[in-house]
Amino acid sequence: MQEFSDPSKGEFLQWLSHRWKIEFKEIRTDIEIPGSPERTVSRAVVQDGSGRLFLLEKFPAEKFSIRDQVAKAVDFLNRQGLFEALPYRKSDQGEFLPFFREGCFQISSFLDGTDLKRPDYLDSSDMGKSFALFLARMQRASQGIETVLSFPQFSLKAYIYKLFSEMKIHDGPVYEKFLPFLRFLESGFMQAHDHLPLSFCHGDLHPLNVIWHQEKIKAVIDWEFAGIKPDLYDAANLVGCAGIENPNGLGMSMVMTFLEEIQKTSVISETGRRFFPEYLLALRFAWLSEWLRKKDQIMLDMEETYMGILVDHMEEIRKQWKMG
Repeated sequence: MQEFSDPSKGEFLQWLSHRWKIEFKEIRTDIEIPGSPERTVSRAVVQDGSGRLFLLEKFPAEKFSIRDQVAKAVDFLNRQGLFEALPYRKSDQGEFLPFFREGCFQISSFLDGTDLKRPDYLDSSDMGKSFALFLARMQRASQGIETVLSFPQFSLKAYIYKLFSEMKIHDGPVYEKFLPFLRFLESGFMQAHDHLPLSFCHGDLHPLNVIWHQEKIKAVIDWEFAGIKPDLYDAANLVGCAGIENPNGLGMSMVMTFLEEIQKTSVISETGRRFFPEYLLALRFAWLSEWLRKKDQIMLDMEETYMGILVDHMEEIRKQWKMG
């Protein structure tokens, strides 16, 4: 983290200690931080005088609004009993993201966890059950959240059409490769999209955004895309991520147990279950956008193959999952 190596290090540490009333002693460069570093300007594990560890993250000023919203949402969920939503600490003035110079900072307790073994986790029915229990508990904890927090509207359908309009202009070959998958969705799913029931969602739920204790969820991280979305959003993203690890994963223990358990709850509506495989396919376009941004040709090719598998075997998959 830049602040700890420049001449103002002492001033910054003094500001940190004053703002959060924590006596910061050292930076733990020997500790690996889970989650995506791309969502921050910088981040570091810091240790106080008593040995407690904290995660310190810096964000640009233009990210303040969304990060403050995320912090308030996580705080709401935690106060409603969803302890896997690890809360951020408020400053001495009650802020989640106070400013130091050009950036804003947030602090949370740092949790260590069990390393995720990929793709071995696909064999874990316990992980599948853990995810289903988490989503059921998040549904209960999020009741009323929209009355105290305002979330921006998100339409996956609009997102996909915008992506295709941009690809048509800037990347014609990719546009042509993926156009058949859009046409498949237009055969029924796109018309139904706007009628899918909504609920609060994490927005990026998958095994890498979890701090694990063995095969149990200790904490869920990276809530940047949280908001009101179709009720099947998180479940479809989770299963979709399992399939990109290994298409056989769509029928392996983690996914099958997760889907069996989730259907015992009210997390996904009847309409959501009916369009679950199509929504999973539609969500892959958000990942496609990520591969395009990174110019990752290997993942672009893999995504094309994966979408082809989903389309060619959708009815078989639907029957196996007992969805629809």
